[in-house]
Amino acid sequence: MAGKNFRRGDRVGCRGAVGGGRRDVLASGRHGGKPGGGETLIKQAGKQIGSIFGYDYQTVERSLDEQYAGLTPEYRREFEDKANREIIPQAKQRKIVSQTSIVGTGIIAAHRDSAQVVVYMNRTITDQSRTPVYDSSSIQVDYTRAGDKWLISYITPL
Repeated sequence: MAGKNFRRGDRVGCRGAVGGGRRDVLASGRHGGKPGGGETLIKQAGKQIGSIFGYDYQTVERSLDEQYAGLTPEYRREFEDKANREIIPQAKQRKIVSQTSIVGTGIIAAHRDSAQVVVYMNRTITDQSRTPVYDSSSIQVDYTRAGDKWLISYITPL
């Protein structure tokens, strides 16, 4: 995934503007969320996206296998197919190590059973050439509530 370049202050500074309007809805529980749910969800999004996009070619299958439980069944099928067709073979062939750093998160929208979170991520990708490539991305993570859990229903580069 090719990310968009950004200046750290510009995008991270947007956290309050992007997240401030709806974070109170999840945090207050007014839409069925638990108190503090918005903070929990943005932390969850940062952790999940960092884990999905951060991997080592030697353990990429195991790393991604651990993430599938956090996806809706429909999105899991789509993501697993892409991982098996593209991500895993390329990682192994090119000996890719992808290291992530989450630099910001925020709530885009929140409803009783769905939410959209933005995650700002920096990534360093190194392959067998040993020349690091730096990538900055803004990613929208769509969530669907399944019981007491929030599952990723789609990931979209912005």
